[in-house]
Amino acid sequence: MTGEVTQPARDGTRAPTGRAVNSYTEWDPLREVVVGSLAGAVFPTWHESMRQTMPESAWPVFQELGGKPLPERHLKAAEDELDGLADVLASEGIRVLRPDAAPHHRPFRTPGWESDGGLYAAMPRDSLMVVGDAIIEAPMSWRCRYHEADAFRPLIKSYFRRGARWLPAPRPQLTDELYRSPGSPGQWAVTEFEPVFDAADFLRFGQDLIVQRSHVTNAFGIDWMRSALGPEFTVSVVETDDAHAMHIDATVSALAPGRLLVNPERYVHSELFDGWEILPAPAPALPADWPMYFCSPWVSMNVLSLDPGTVVVERQERPLIDALTGWGFRCIPVDFRHVYSFGGSFHCVTLDTVREGGPGRYLSLR
Repeated sequence: MTGEVTQPARDGTRAPTGRAVNSYTEWDPLREVVVGSLAGAVFPTWHESMRQTMPESAWPVFQELGGKPLPERHLKAAEDELDGLADVLASEGIRVLRPDAAPHHRPFRTPGWESDGGLYAAMPRDSLMVVGDAIIEAPMSWRCRYHEADAFRPLIKSYFRRGARWLPAPRPQLTDELYRSPGSPGQWAVTEFEPVFDAADFLRFGQDLIVQRSHVTNAFGIDWMRSALGPEFTVSVVETDDAHAMHIDATVSALAPGRLLVNPERYVHSELFDGWEILPAPAPALPADWPMYFCSPWVSMNVLSLDPGTVVVERQERPLIDALTGWGFRCIPVDFRHVYSFGGSFHCVTLDTVREGGPGRYLSLR
């Protein structure tokens, strides 16, 4: 069953009023959020396109254990951390919703391929995005994630029945034509065979969005997004210095109007941010021997803004907490290192369905 964690909101009401979903930026005051779940999570079924993004140490693990449960003790600790995040957000007066349980362990197939299982429902930011009053479902390129949004479908249908727009991208075929053969020319693991993207390659700045090309997001997918959103919104491609690009929110984090946290190893300045204050994130504090199956320690900068002055940060990322505090932010420390191991942090594991505020312009568009 879909879960809900609630405490009285700051204004004394139990839940936000107005539109069913309303979220234009990464920083406006947060009123309602979906927090993911690792219940029943399994290792991804291996595909050669994963070589471009996954830590090399994880390749043999995925090849051997695809469709099998994630390590039980570490997984339980990560689930506890997700529950702890939900409690912290509720204590801040934010309505918190959780996805349904899903059978991630079940193998499935299409006419063109098969998968030993799914993955998880831990990272709603990967498969879903709210832009204004619309919920967008992403056509993700990993075959094992084909049914990932299903765990969130009861929530999506509820939002739709209450007036939200529901914009699922075209269902991808994910046949071999989509994937670039190892050693063939080209920068990215995916071709332009069909539109694909992960929603986590986009960030929202009012009526303007930015996106990075990556090993899971192609130009065809970006063009579809522009068409789906219509002329009210702009979608600008930004360059990043990341050979393993997959999700922009460990490279750029928009904390408040005119204030950007960036990865000093990957960020390439764009004139879109002319006039913005830029804070290079300190190096991650994660121990070198910490197990990381899906991503780099730079997931440390994958923070969540609750409002323009408040940020949720991993408790042990002391250098980052000190930097943000010195920049004037109130930091809420939350234990999250076990979640790190499975591919994300606070921004990844949340979908901000309701924030105060409306459309606006924040970028330096030419």
